[in-house]
Formats: sequence, structure tokens, C-alpha cells
Amino acid sequence: MQLGAFRERGGAESFQQRVSSELDWLAPLMAVFSEAPLYRLQAGPYASRDEAQGAAQRVRDALQLVPVIIERR
Repeated sequence: MQLGAFRERGGAESFQQRVSSELDWLAPLMAVFSEAPLYRLQAGPYASRDEAQGAAQRVRDALQLVPVIIERR
């Protein structure tokens, strides 16, 4: 699940801290990935797409943020 994409690592890390403070259950699942030219804040992995969609709904409800379900290979 992708929560955001940023031009600077600091922006991604700052947003990660904000989300962690509001959704402590998500904190251990989050990481910043460097994929030039962006830094992507993502959470996972999830065992299934349904599990990821459930987590995305919880994020939507709590933060009024629309995460994107992605598949990392």
C-alpha cells in the first residue's frame, strides 16, 4: 500500500512520522523506498490483496487519505 510519493527523502520521512503518530498499528509496516526521482512511503507486505484493502480503508477513515494498493515484485 502506498501512502505517498515525495521529491525529497525528508518529506517522506516527515510524513512517515506523522502517520506513525496517528496510526501506531501501521508504524512497523512502513518504509521509505527510493525510486528515482521519488521517495515512496509504503506499508506492507500484506498476505492478500483483501488484507491490504482493509488496511487502506482504515487509513482512509483515520486520515482522510486515499492510499494506493500496489504490488511489489
